[in-house]
Amino acid sequence: MNKSTLLWIMFILIHFSSLCFTKNVPIMIPHVIPEILPMIPQHDTKKNSIMKYPSLRFVFDRKKVSSKTKRGLVQLEVLSEGKRKFIGTGIKLFSDQWNDRKKVQNSADMLELNQRLDEMMSIVQGWINELMKKKEPFNFEALESFLKCVNKTENYIEYVERRINERNDIKGSTKSKHRGLITSLKEFGKIVYISDLTKENILLYDNFLHSKGYSQPTIHGYHKNNKVYIHDAINHGLLKDYPYTGIKIKRGKHKLRRYLYQEELDKIRQAVIPLETIDRVRDLFVFQCYTGLSYSDFAIFDFKSDIVEHDGKQIIRDMRIKTGEDYYIVLLSPAIQLLKKYNYKMPVISNQQYNLRLKIVADYAGLDKKLTTHMARHTFATLAITNGVELKVVSKMLGHSSVRTTEIYATVINQVVKDGYELFEKKISG
Repeated sequence: MNKSTLLWIMFILIHFSSLCFTKNVPIMIPHVIPEILPMIPQHDTKKNSIMKYPSLRFVFDRKKVSSKTKRGLVQLEVLSEGKRKFIGTGIKLFSDQWNDRKKVQNSADMLELNQRLDEMMSIVQGWINELMKKKEPFNFEALESFLKCVNKTENYIEYVERRINERNDIKGSTKSKHRGLITSLKEFGKIVYISDLTKENILLYDNFLHSKGYSQPTIHGYHKNNKVYIHDAINHGLLKDYPYTGIKIKRGKHKLRRYLYQEELDKIRQAVIPLETIDRVRDLFVFQCYTGLSYSDFAIFDFKSDIVEHDGKQIIRDMRIKTGEDYYIVLLSPAIQLLKKYNYKMPVISNQQYNLRLKIVADYAGLDKKLTTHMARHTFATLAITNGVELKVVSKMLGHSSVRTTEIYATVINQVVKDGYELFEKKISG
C-alpha cells in the first residue's frame, strides 16, 4: 500500500470518528471503507511494471566446510527476486585464501584465478546487459541455456541449431534457410566449436562452398547466415574476435541457368550406350530431369519404401537437405519406367564420378554441352514452366524456400523464346 492510500484511510478514520463522538453515529467504518476505497487513487501495476534483472556476486564456502587444511568452493551467486542460483567456478580455496573485496589472496596463482573470476563475471553480466538492451525478461531457464554454451557442453553447430529454434523474430521459411547452414557446416567439418571460428577456417569454408559448384549468390547467402549467428555468439559473450574481419564475400549475380531443350533430352534418352556403367549414369540423369531432384536429395531417398500412392499416382514427398523446405513431386511416366527397371533401387554413385561420366553420356548423345547433375534439375524446372506449370507449383516441386528463387527460371524461359526465334529465323531465311 502506498503513501497516498494510507493518507486517504487516515482521513476517513478521523472523519468518521469525529462524527461518532459528536452525533452519536454508530461506528460503521469497516462497512464504509470498502465503498470509499474505489475512490482512492490506485497505481496501474501493469503500466508501471519494470523488468527486474539479477544481481551477481561471488560467494566463498557457502556450505562452511573450508579450513586451513580443507578447501571450500568459490561460486557465482545469481540473485533474482528472492531466488538464487549458484554457478560453479571450478576454484577451491583454503579458508585464508579468500577475501570478499580482493577475492583470491595468499595464493601463488591468485592473479590468474582472479582473472578467471573477472572473466566469468564479465561474461554473465554481459549476457544480462544484452537482455536489458533488448528489453527481454530474465529467467533462470534462459540462464541455464546460456551457461551450456559458456561451459562448452554445446558446440557452435548445436548453438546455431538452438538459436534458430528459439528465435521468434523470423518466419518458418527463413528458419529453414538458416538450417541449411547447419547441414553445410556439418559437411564441411572444420567449424564445429566456437574456437573453430577463425579467419583461416572461414576462408577454407568459402573454398568448400565454391567446390560444391554453388553460384556466388548462394555462397554469399551461406556466409550471410553464418554471420548472423557469429554476431549472436559475440553478443552473448561466447566469442571475442569477429572472424570475418578483412574478408569480403561478393554478393554476385545469378548466372543464367544451364538446361537442356526437350530435343536434347530426347537425344540422351535415345542414345545407344553399350557400356553398362555409362548407361546407368544416363538413366540417373534422365530420372533427375523428370523429377527435379537435386543430387543430394536424390542420393538419400529410399524409393522402395518412401514413395506414396495417392489417387493412382506415385508421389515423392520429403524435405530438402540444402534448405530444409518440403518438396512434393508426382512421378511422371519416364521416371516410373526407370524405377521399375531398377526395381525401385536406383544405382546411385558419388557426385564426382557421376559428373565425370556424364561427359561420356554427352558424347554418345552427340551433344556439345557440358552435362552436370544440377543441369538435370534446371532442365526439369525449365520444361515444367514451358509446358504451362505455374511458378508457385514448380516452386513446391523443387522445394524452393521462396517463389522468387523459382522466378529465376522465368528469365531462362525468356532466353528459350529468344533462342526459338533465332532458330525460326534461320529456317525461314534459308
